[in-house]
Amino acid sequence: MKLFVTRHGETAWNAKRLISGLSDIPLAEKGIEQAQALARMLAAHQDEYQIKHIVVSHLQRACVTASYIEKALGLIAVVDKRLCEIDFGNFEKTSTRSEAFLKNKANPYKRFGGGESILHAAHRIYAAIEDAKNLYAPDNVLFVCHGMISIIVSTYFLDYETIDDFMNIHIENCGLQIYEMQ
Repeated sequence: MKLFVTRHGETAWNAKRLISGLSDIPLAEKGIEQAQALARMLAAHQDEYQIKHIVVSHLQRACVTASYIEKALGLIAVVDKRLCEIDFGNFEKTSTRSEAFLKNKANPYKRFGGGESILHAAHRIYAAIEDAKNLYAPDNVLFVCHGMISIIVSTYFLDYETIDDFMNIHIENCGLQIYEMQ
């Protein structure tokens, strides 16, 4: 069983490097193009990928991205609110490069002011991964989610030596990660 993971297409806030946690930001024109290109690529490789299920965050940027994939693969996505982006609290719509944000991000146990911690988000994401494994095995599954959530998914499968390794992960909009599920 494989878990495929993609981040939604680009939004205007992504282009400006603004934090968009729970804000329901629509895809930008570039994001729509990215979603369409990803859908075409997945369809072209479906004989190899054999994706049988799509699970998507409820936020519109993820749902719209998933809608193109649904059409291309002939599947219907299931919404799982646990795949929504981390609640960045007071950091919402601030710079992803601010010193305060990066300092908070470097401590996975610390809640983002008024939001949740990375550890809390990992708890719900790991549960979603386990549920996907239990519900869909041996079929391959695609998660359509968000940047920080995609990074957290990677921590389920990969070991990072230091917090700096974690801090330096960047997931491209409509990038695709593939993990073997045991």
